[in-house]
Amino acid sequence: MNHSRFELAPGLWLDARRAVWLPEHGVLAVADLHLGYPWSHRASGNLLPIAADDGTIRRLRDLVDDYRPRECVVLGDVVHGFATPAPVREELRRLAVEIGARTILRLLLGNHDLWLPEVLAEAGLELPTGRSHQCRPHLLLHGHISDGEPEPGGRVIFGHEHPAITLSAGVATSARCPCFLVADDALVLPAFSTWAAGTNVLENEFMSPYAQRTPFRKAVAIVAGKLLPLPWLMRPPA
Repeated sequence: MNHSRFELAPGLWLDARRAVWLPEHGVLAVADLHLGYPWSHRASGNLLPIAADDGTIRRLRDLVDDYRPRECVVLGDVVHGFATPAPVREELRRLAVEIGARTILRLLLGNHDLWLPEVLAEAGLELPTGRSHQCRPHLLLHGHISDGEPEPGGRVIFGHEHPAITLSAGVATSARCPCFLVADDALVLPAFSTWAAGTNVLENEFMSPYAQRTPFRKAVAIVAGKLLPLPWLMRPPA
């Protein structure tokens, strides 16, 4: 059994590399790249190491090379901010060259992406953008606002929450692990960026209107590159 990926439902696969694969559509989906994260924080006075690269584009390229999708869809928060636009434009160029040369790269707009279409145009990067994308019966989007519903039998697949869950040995050892959140009609992806700290889903309030209303039935944690389903009841929606 391959514990690094499994079929959550017919035609819907989770990958421990923080991705979802929809083979019938040839679509690979990830969420929350937050390109330019350290530059944005340095502009705000937080001296993150700009020389350090969390490997976001390289990891996404590896996924695309493995799956060879028809389309790679980023579910919003492609960038973290535009306080320092030159480095962000350079990362967007890398994304367009390294991913867009391999497959159709579709960028859905999140709450951090207000100026993304304008910056792409200024940089001469022609990439499809939008607020949502249908992969019937599923609906893909960022999730920060209500923007449609999936078809019957489908799920709304989104990011925005950066879900994580704390696993403990019951004594003194614990670890916070990124996770997928699963419901009958919803699926939340972990942030693809390793800069973006995960939010403990058992302690913090959900931000997305989709998550706020959803009775999640389990989490699937990512532990040492493997998927660990945790089939206990999550807290009820607000």
